[in-house]
Amino acid sequence: MKSRLILNLVLLLALVGLGLYAYWRPGEEQDPGIAVSQLERSDVVRVTIERATKVDVEMAQRDGRWLMLRPYQTRVEPLQLARLLDLTEATASDVLPADNLSRYGLDPPAARVTLNDQAFAFGNINEITNEQYLASGDQIYLVRTFLGYNIPLDASKLLSHKLLGESEKPVEFNFGDWQAVKNDKGAWSLQGKAPEAGVDAPTADELNVWAAEWNLASALSVQPYQGTPRGERISIRLGNGTSATFRVLSRQPDVELLRVEENMLYRLGTDAGGRLLDPYRVAAS
Repeated sequence: MKSRLILNLVLLLALVGLGLYAYWRPGEEQDPGIAVSQLERSDVVRVTIERATKVDVEMAQRDGRWLMLRPYQTRVEPLQLARLLDLTEATASDVLPADNLSRYGLDPPAARVTLNDQAFAFGNINEITNEQYLASGDQIYLVRTFLGYNIPLDASKLLSHKLLGESEKPVEFNFGDWQAVKNDKGAWSLQGKAPEAGVDAPTADELNVWAAEWNLASALSVQPYQGTPRGERISIRLGNGTSATFRVLSRQPDVELLRVEENMLYRLGTDAGGRLLDPYRVAAS
């Protein structure tokens, strides 16, 4: 009995020792890979995308927000931009000298992305390692394919679906016959012509919800507008001293709003779009 007890204690101590070793032992070092850029994500202020030696897209940071300069003049979708900026953190499994470029599909490349002044050219995919050849400077890197897949084939994929940008905070909506105005204390009120008699006006809290919906509204689709601006005019005064002007092109079957300054057409569902055009619908919901 005594020998069995001693044996059990030895086994217990051995298990405890193994547990402590597993907990405290240094972790296996992961290969960090080969960095393809020394750029910091936050330092990038200009991005271009080229295909067949032609600049398809040009974007730049202005006053803390990203704008597309070519082929359209509008705001950029942050998530799509972030995927391009992943290049600043990309690593490679191998590096080769930048010679015999045609062998790697880099003369010419399928696409070229330039962050500030550093260009990244994308070539063929290595069928053995399922990695893509990427040329930058005087080196060719083998990188993961998602970096190339992150490059949109069409500039429209980079368009923001938000009606208003992150820094565009409304302080007044002018619909012509009526206005919604935010006072110095942050409370909203309606002015001007009211709807038909017997309809209760929205409360200050309901108006706050309505104004917030303008900030959060995201269109089902967005595209450049071809034609002359028409329809009901909505002028929005913003807290940063600028303004945004919309035209209501359609209310049925979908709500279509044209942002005049950007010449972009936003299509929203009837319910979401209808609420933006009528704060009384927020009060009734």
